[in-house]
Amino acid sequence: MLEKPPENRLPSVARAATSPTAIVLAGAGVAIGEAAHLGLAIALVLGAAGYGARVAWSAVRRRAALRRRGRRHLARIDPWSVPDPWRGYTTRALDARKALRQLARDCPPGPVANYLSHALEQVESAVEEYWALARSGAALAGAPGRSLKVAQELDAAQTVAATAQGADRAALESGEDVLASELRSLRHLDSVAAQVSAQLSTLSTQLEGLVAAAGELVVSAGVPGADLSVVASQLTSLTRALDEARRIAPAPGPGEPPG
Repeated sequence: MLEKPPENRLPSVARAATSPTAIVLAGAGVAIGEAAHLGLAIALVLGAAGYGARVAWSAVRRRAALRRRGRRHLARIDPWSVPDPWRGYTTRALDARKALRQLARDCPPGPVANYLSHALEQVESAVEEYWALARSGAALAGAPGRSLKVAQELDAAQTVAATAQGADRAALESGEDVLASELRSLRHLDSVAAQVSAQLSTLSTQLEGLVAAAGELVVSAGVPGADLSVVASQLTSLTRALDEARRIAPAPGPGEPPG
C-alpha cells in the first residue's frame, strides 16, 4: 500500500473536478439558465462555464503554490558558499529537484499528478537535509592540505627533538604531543568528511534515479493502473540513505551554521 499523501498537499485539479464547489457551480449555472428561460442548451453552457472556472482556478492555485515553494526553498540553498566536492553534490541535488518540480507541473491531472506532488514534498525536505549535510562535510574537511601541513610540522619537531638535550628536549617533546594530538583529530575529521562525501555522492545518484523514474511515470500518466511502486521504492531508498548519512555526521538545521 502506498502512503497516503498528507492533508496539506498542493491543490489538486483532479480533486477540484469532483469537489462539491465545482458541482454546485455547475448546477447553479444550469439553474440560472433555466430560470431566465434561456433554453436548455444555454443553461448547459452556463453550467459548464461555472464548472470549468472552478477547475481552472484550482490549476492556477496549484501552479502558484509550486512557484512559491520553489522560490522559498531556493533562497535557502547556495552551492557557491561551499567548496568542491560539496558544491558539485549540492548542484546535482538542486538540478534533480528542479527536474522533479517540472515533471509535477507538467503531469496531467489525476492520481499520478497527486502522487508526484506528494513525492515532491518529500524530496524538498530531503534536499534541505542534503544541503545541511553538505555544509557539515565542508566544515569537517576544513582547509585543504591542513593534515599534511601538521604532519610535516610534527616530523620536523621530532627531528629537532631527537638532537636536543635537557629542558629544550622536554619543551620540544611537549610541542610534539600537541602536534600529534592535532594530527589525530584532523585525520579523524578527514575520515568522517570522506564518509559524508561518499554518502552524498550516493544520494545524488538516488535523487537522479528518482527523477528518471518519475519521468517514466509521467509518460504513463494516462494509462489506467499506472505503477507508482518504482517512485515509492526510490523514495524509501532515499530516506534510508539520509538516515545513514545522519549517523555519520549529524547535520545542522537548514538555517544554522555548520559546526
